[in-house]
Amino acid sequence: MEKVIIVKNLCVKLGNKEILKNIDLEIEKGESVVIVGPSGCGKTVLIKTILGIIKNYSGEIYIFGKNKEKLNENEMRSIMEKIGMVFQNSALFDSLSVWENVGFYYLYHTEKSKSEIKNMAIEILKSLGLDESIADMMPEQLSGGMKKRVSIARALISKPTIIFYDEPTTGLDPITSENLTDLIKKIHQNYNTTDITVTHDVKLASKIGKRLILIDKGSIVESGTYEELRQKSKHPIIKSYVEIGG
Repeated sequence: MEKVIIVKNLCVKLGNKEILKNIDLEIEKGESVVIVGPSGCGKTVLIKTILGIIKNYSGEIYIFGKNKEKLNENEMRSIMEKIGMVFQNSALFDSLSVWENVGFYYLYHTEKSKSEIKNMAIEILKSLGLDESIADMMPEQLSGGMKKRVSIARALISKPTIIFYDEPTTGLDPITSENLTDLIKKIHQNYNTTDITVTHDVKLASKIGKRLILIDKGSIVESGTYEELRQKSKHPIIKSYVEIGG
């Protein structure tokens, strides 16, 4: 299988604190990988470093077989167009309407007309179960679950190969969380995306994760399928995920 992300000996320091150390990770095309671990262990730092949001690191990161450090600006932009990111708190722009949030990249980085971009945004919103009437609403008018779907729509509009989800169900009520979990699973199946999800949500992890990776104290300490970890892992966090999730 094609490896779309390869991380070799990754170390990240923020200030004087070492957040990640000696991370080695390979993710194959079409996988759904769930990253778990205690708060502050480096889960989100890992995905932000892969994405290039955090730039101060040592080691190597390959995306689609290319070393990030050796790419020029245009090559990096081409790669990032194939990647979608759903942020923990949706990260919608308060001053922009829903459709403008969804079509943000195309509005500011392409020559497409506003009407064309709006139509693209509406089609994506509708595919995620949202009515086109919300397109002209402002983020403050939306519920938490609707904001998450809009954030996912923004990630999907460029038809990405890889999607990162950072705590997608945090702050949602149980029913909304379950609906969003089903939506993420459906997107993975329908779009054949490679998903990397950071979560504390046991039910989410159990439903979408083909492989579970545990980070503790800045290092990967466990990795495997649910069944493998159910049988061999003694780590209390992993046991809670496979027992409650399963």
